[in-house]
Amino acid sequence: MLYLDMALRGGTIAILFLLAILMLRARIGWEGRLSVLAVAISKTGYLLINSAVAPDLPAPVLANLTLLASLTPNAITWLIVTIFLDAPHRRWPWFVASSIASAAFYLHMVAPGAYDLLCLLTAVALYGGLLILSLWSARGDLVDCRCRARPGFAAAIAGLALVLTGVQALGLLEAGSLALKLLSSGGVFVVACAFALWLLRADDNIWPGHTHESPPQPAASEPHRRDGALISRIEAVMAEGIWREEGLTIGALATRLAVPEHRLRRAINSDLGHRNFSSFINRERIAAAKAQLADPALCGKTVLEIAYDVGFASLGPFNRAFRAETGQSPTEYRRDAGELSPPADSENVTPIRANLH
Repeated sequence: MLYLDMALRGGTIAILFLLAILMLRARIGWEGRLSVLAVAISKTGYLLINSAVAPDLPAPVLANLTLLASLTPNAITWLIVTIFLDAPHRRWPWFVASSIASAAFYLHMVAPGAYDLLCLLTAVALYGGLLILSLWSARGDLVDCRCRARPGFAAAIAGLALVLTGVQALGLLEAGSLALKLLSSGGVFVVACAFALWLLRADDNIWPGHTHESPPQPAASEPHRRDGALISRIEAVMAEGIWREEGLTIGALATRLAVPEHRLRRAINSDLGHRNFSSFINRERIAAAKAQLADPALCGKTVLEIAYDVGFASLGPFNRAFRAETGQSPTEYRRDAGELSPPADSENVTPIRANLH
């Protein structure tokens, strides 16, 4: 059994680093490459120091491996939010939570017994949250291969961590027992294999291309559209202003168009170039809001009124979406638009000056 544990750990390390090397050569953004590499490095540290056979290594090496292993929650979180959250401004709370979990994990490893409860609570909170995130964020996801992989991905990565934490917390397996170590090494090996197979078969579209949310790719020309008839119907209802409806979902739009939801997702993603439904709808809403904010005739209209008018339920989501799209708050945009607008009587300035001479 000891040799089986060692073989599983060695195989997992080999798979993770092979995957990281392949990802470094893939046509994806740097965050995607580095998140896979971070998981490979941190998991290697964890698998080595947590082996059934204690590694005979110098103290400084063990200390560094322990530090690397403690970063596993950070690395797993980075990987999951990079894949499933396209908007960078929504990721930072997860990095804060994972840093707390990593700190608790480090204390648990350097002082066993003293921080077990803290490590347990932070791990359950983090991985439970990631499990929910992987499923909840599917609501507006338009990337087909990513949508289909969410349940399995969530159960495999976050679920495994919850199982390992739970069996220790409930006393089903003693900490440090060979059975627990085999469960850990075997589970990680299976997850690494499944993740490698999925990642190597999926297209590059599952990964964000840049550190900032990329604008959608230009829509495919009419002859190259996969579903030209549906795209025409989508464009027609968008022109009618369906995007103004508060709380509009892709399911509601699919019902309005009388098409299967998966077909609508594929059309908006493949032919119109959007990765999630909220960016598709918000682009129209923000364009309309910008026009109203820049209109001198509407200077008396409040930002909240404009937010309601273009389909937002409250001011907070409108401000976040507007800043993500323009880099400014609505108030800043209105102020700058007012400064750039020529005075109403600017056409009469030159003749008047001429008469003065």
